[in-house]
Amino acid sequence: MLNLEKLTEVLISVVMAFIVGAVVLLLLGHHPLEVYSILFKYGYTNINYLLNKSTPLIMTGLAFSIPSIAGVFNIGGESQLYVGAFLGLLVAYYTGNAIIAIIVGSLAGALLGLFIGILRVYRGINEVITAIMVNWIFYYLIAYLIASRFYNPEVSHESVPVPKSARIPSIGDLSLIFIIAVAVAIAYYYLLYFTDIGYKLRVSGISPASARYAGFDPNKSILVSMFLGGMAAGLGGVLLVLGVTYSIDDTLTAIYGLGFTGIGIGLLGRNHPIGIIFSSLFLSGLLIGGQWVELKTGAPPELADTLIGVIVIALAIPYAYRMLMKRIREGRA
Repeated sequence: MLNLEKLTEVLISVVMAFIVGAVVLLLLGHHPLEVYSILFKYGYTNINYLLNKSTPLIMTGLAFSIPSIAGVFNIGGESQLYVGAFLGLLVAYYTGNAIIAIIVGSLAGALLGLFIGILRVYRGINEVITAIMVNWIFYYLIAYLIASRFYNPEVSHESVPVPKSARIPSIGDLSLIFIIAVAVAIAYYYLLYFTDIGYKLRVSGISPASARYAGFDPNKSILVSMFLGGMAAGLGGVLLVLGVTYSIDDTLTAIYGLGFTGIGIGLLGRNHPIGIIFSSLFLSGLLIGGQWVELKTGAPPELADTLIGVIVIALAIPYAYRMLMKRIREGRA
C-alpha cells in the first residue's frame, strides 16, 4: 500500500526538485516564483489537454511498475507502446472499429512484453539489454513502414489516419480515454492487492526464495508481470492514437519518449496503480507548463525535464539507501 512513509518520501523528493530548480533559475537570471507561477497556472488549467496528455503516461507508468513489483526492470514500455499505437492505428484504419483496435493494440504490447520476459526466464538474458535493443528495432521498423507503406497520400510525413468511426471522443472537458486509463489502473490495483495472482507477484518481487518456499514459481510471476505491463503500454499507445493524434508521423514524434517518462511516473507513484494516476497528472502539468514558461519568460524549455530528472534521482535515493543497508546487514549475517 502507499503508506505514510512513502508519501513523505515523495513529498520530500518533489520539494527538493523545486529547490534545485529554483537554484538553477537564479543562476540563469530568472525569478523562480515568477517561473513557477506560470508553470502551475498554464500547466493545470486546460483540463481536457491535461487529461489527454496524462493517459498514455498512466499506461507506461503501469508498464514499468507492474513488472517492477515482480522484480523485473521493464524499460521496454517504449517499444510496447509503439506496437500498440501502430497496430491499433492499422486495425482502426481497415476496420473502422475502435474496440477491435484497442484489443489488438493491447495484445501486441502484451506479447512484446512477454517476449522480453521469456528471454529473461528461459535464456537468462538481462531484460534491460533486451528492451533497449527491442525499443530501437521497433522504432526504426515502424518509422520505415509509415514512410514507405502506410503513409497518408495527402500528408506524406504522416501515417494513414484513424477514420472518424474509430475515433474516441471527449465528453466536454472530460476525456474518455483518461476514464479508460483510470479504470484500467483501478483494475490493476485490485489485481495486485486483492487476488491470488497479485499476491504471488508481490511475494516473488520481494523475495524469490520465499516465493519458492511457499510453492510459488517466481519465473511464472515474471512472465505474468511482463504480459500485464506490456498490455498497459500497448493500450496507452492505441488510446493516444484513437483519442488524440489520429495518426503517427514518420519520426514518431508524438509517441517517442512516453515509455521512458513512464519510469519516472512509476517511481513517483511508488509503483502503486492509484499513485501512478496522480503522479501522471502532476508530471503532465509540469510538461505542459514548461512549454508556456519558455514563451512567457524566455526560461529554457528543459526546465520541466530538469525538475522531473531531479525528482527521479531524489526518489531513487531512499531505494539506494535501503539496498546498501540490506547488503551491509547481509554481509554481517
